[in-house]
Amino acid sequence: MLRKIQSRVTMTPRGANKNRRERGFVLITMAITVIALVGVLGMAVDIGRMFIAKNETQAYCDAAALAAALALDGTTVGITNAKTAVTNSTNTWNLDTSKVSNPTVTFATALAGPWVATPNPATGYIYARVSATVPLSMYFLPVIVNQNSQNVTSSATAGQIAITSFPQGLSPYTAVSTVNVGPNFGLVVGKSYDIQWPGMSNSANCDPSKPAKIDSCFLKPPCNDDTFASKQAVVNNWGSSNSGYWGSTSNSTIEQEIVDQNNQTTPVAVGDNIMPVLTNGQKQSQAGYLDERVNQDVNLTDNVPGAPNGSGQYPGNTYLGDLHNGRRLLPVPIVDPTDPTHTTVLGFGQFLLQSNGSPSDYYKKATNGNDPYCAVYAGSWNIGSISPGAGGSTGATRVKLVQ
Repeated sequence: MLRKIQSRVTMTPRGANKNRRERGFVLITMAITVIALVGVLGMAVDIGRMFIAKNETQAYCDAAALAAALALDGTTVGITNAKTAVTNSTNTWNLDTSKVSNPTVTFATALAGPWVATPNPATGYIYARVSATVPLSMYFLPVIVNQNSQNVTSSATAGQIAITSFPQGLSPYTAVSTVNVGPNFGLVVGKSYDIQWPGMSNSANCDPSKPAKIDSCFLKPPCNDDTFASKQAVVNNWGSSNSGYWGSTSNSTIEQEIVDQNNQTTPVAVGDNIMPVLTNGQKQSQAGYLDERVNQDVNLTDNVPGAPNGSGQYPGNTYLGDLHNGRRLLPVPIVDPTDPTHTTVLGFGQFLLQSNGSPSDYYKKATNGNDPYCAVYAGSWNIGSISPGAGGSTGATRVKLVQ
């Protein structure tokens, strides 16, 4: 009997129960590991989607802030245009399936703030900040934490940054002022100024010391709104030698410089003495080149700059249907002839070339060799925009991301 019992005992291999216990432990460990791996992979998927959403919303804010800053022009209409530019942004998120809704748009005169949603008056507001928050649904994280969605927030700030020098690209004319305070340097938006002065006269009535007689110092009267001080500076320091034109003397090159500004390769900077590159003569052939540039625009009817709620004035409110492409806006240096050997660059400005219909031949028809070329001051030059900017210390700005 004892042998039978011993025989039965020895039939079960030693360690079999231990093996069964180990197999059970391995299964439990593998189950836990799989759950952990799925959790980690799930977290990686959700976190990866968060990074993608962050990049998408940041791209939206960057583009929207740049568009908003381009629209700023120092008026409340410019603020409205800036907000409309943000609303019209085509950038999307959620793998290009969703539009960013309810972005926040604020404005400031300085990068440090304060930031205002609707500034009025809007003078000096040159910064635009766009912030956006989007809710991203979580697929795996809710298994680990009690959270079904995550807000993703992005923000960008763009501003009109003053430019002090240009290696190329300015038009080959000048505007004259004796006021060294930007951004307008004493010029008034909507007023007509010489970008090329009339020829000088030897009239006995010429007396540059008297406002009533200074126009007699010219063969034809200057443009309507040049100041007495500007006329004095031209008569006393330019005389018959210069009329405000600078750059090349080749007609073919001049045409390229007027029609395609990038062909003007003479560098110019605030504080420069531009006298060495001022050239003689009235260059009557330029009248046709100015008309050529005017006729490249789609607005050949409006001759008053401004943007009063889409009333039709050039450059008009582009977001409310006043179409133009900016070709009639001519950027030039604003200079001060301080003495016969020095003409100092004060800053820069944009001038609206005049039109008399479609097609326009205003400059060929309204001018001859001794007449001035008149253009209407439109304001600061905001490079990249088809409308004047909000201003700056030099009268020329470039929009860029600053935060």
